[in-house]
Amino acid sequence: MDFIIITNNNKVYNFYKETNDVFYFQKKDFLDLLEIVKEEIYKGHKLLSDPIMYNLENSENPYKSIAVSKDTFIDDGVQKKLIDGVISIAKKIPNRKNFSEFSENTLEEFRFIDLNLLTDGTKSFSY
Repeated sequence: MDFIIITNNNKVYNFYKETNDVFYFQKKDFLDLLEIVKEEIYKGHKLLSDPIMYNLENSENPYKSIAVSKDTFIDDGVQKKLIDGVISIAKKIPNRKNFSEFSENTLEEFRFIDLNLLTDGTKSFSY
């Protein structure tokens, strides 16, 4: 399945930009990205990667990359409920640090972790 990546991680953008559609939003936070994903879901795209699970395990990481289907589908309401639920959960997560509160080495580690999580997740997509 072809997919679109929505990310605030320049490492993900640089890795995927030649082979996939990547919407890169520099310095957007997790909730901002979820709102952007919500817009895509409401247009009929399907959520392909879990936007919240890895965030809970890696809650300090300011970088997040989420995959949605490139194609649009007829809406059955499930995807809208899912993303609305994710946003509701995300709002309950304690406030996260800003990018400026981390050293460049730590940010680079976070970028690498996010890239690996996305890459591992995309291996499970049906082609």
